[in-house]
Amino acid sequence: MPAAQKRNPGYDCIAVHHGELWMRKRNRGSFVSALQRNITTALREEKHDGVKNANDRFLIMLSSKSDTTAIMNKLRYVFGVSWFAPAVMAPNSIDGIVAATAALLKRSKKSRRIIANRSFKEVSFTSEQIVHELLKKREKMRLNIDKESESLMMINVTKDGTIICDGKERGLGGLPVGTSGKALVLLSGGIDSPVAAYYAMKRGLSVSYLHMHMYPTGEEAERGKIRELVRALSKYSGKTRIFYAPSHPFLSYIMDSSRKYELILFKRFLLDLAANIAKKEGIDVIITGESLGQVASQTLGNLISESADLDAFIMRPLIGMDKQEIIDIAKRIDTYDLSIRKYKDVCSINTVNPPTSTKPEAIVSLYKKSHLPKAIKTTMDKIHVSNVEMT
Repeated sequence: MPAAQKRNPGYDCIAVHHGELWMRKRNRGSFVSALQRNITTALREEKHDGVKNANDRFLIMLSSKSDTTAIMNKLRYVFGVSWFAPAVMAPNSIDGIVAATAALLKRSKKSRRIIANRSFKEVSFTSEQIVHELLKKREKMRLNIDKESESLMMINVTKDGTIICDGKERGLGGLPVGTSGKALVLLSGGIDSPVAAYYAMKRGLSVSYLHMHMYPTGEEAERGKIRELVRALSKYSGKTRIFYAPSHPFLSYIMDSSRKYELILFKRFLLDLAANIAKKEGIDVIITGESLGQVASQTLGNLISESADLDAFIMRPLIGMDKQEIIDIAKRIDTYDLSIRKYKDVCSINTVNPPTSTKPEAIVSLYKKSHLPKAIKTTMDKIHVSNVEMT
């Protein structure tokens, strides 16, 4: 058997279903089109015969050169996909459906539970008849059918033919990246912010990243682990950007301020810087990895003070999660090992006995008194932008 046939063991297509998108009404078409584009982009290096929009699903049409396993692996990282499965096509006749299903069952090593339905009702047979005919042939043809099996074989009669799916793999769900606007993620070298970026993408945001570094130049910062973190996340997002901002303007202006408030002033400075970049770049929202009460700077009072009077919308996807939940997700999305790698970032500022509750007006006043708005302008002039391609 040729190697290409081994990669595509007789499947005609991969059926890709999009669940949540059907809650949309007037703008459903734009969401479906975005998901189709994202799937096509994710499969840009794979051989296939096109991504066909088939009403409530997509069909990735396969050829003898298609690597079914590789294509399905890419689909695991596409937000907006509810579930997917390799499939064969059959004509809308009960004999044709039974023959194609039986052939697929014979190739399968596992037992299957059969589920049949008709999206297209204008045929001369029912879903129950399909299952009945297969059960009649089970012993004679030695078909491995078991109504208690957890593995499914799903038969769906559509207007354009019958799709027989071999198994069912759950996708990431959510919304297609790019359908909810643009976000700027404040990315440290730690565990939390990459997970926040993941959840921002899951709700359809197209992300860029802002990282404040302690290197002499942005080019040197680019050789650190932050780029590796973004590359790990890019499999969910496609091409993206990193804004590398130097920390020395902030550190030089903060020297004469009270060390007690240094960390809170830094967080405010970072949000202010992000707001300026967002305005310049047409970005809609700022994403942070903060979890309520996790550390001193993330108490409710300090979160309010840090963002007071800023002209920006800030979202905190992890606000209700505890640390172990965040760690578990980081491991699942393959960012944890990179996040715990030793790295010196500005977020490692250690303030002795930092206040757990501050007044917004006091922090805003101290921020201006420290001349940090001037440091924003200096930092903006020294930002280094780097593009990261999809892995």
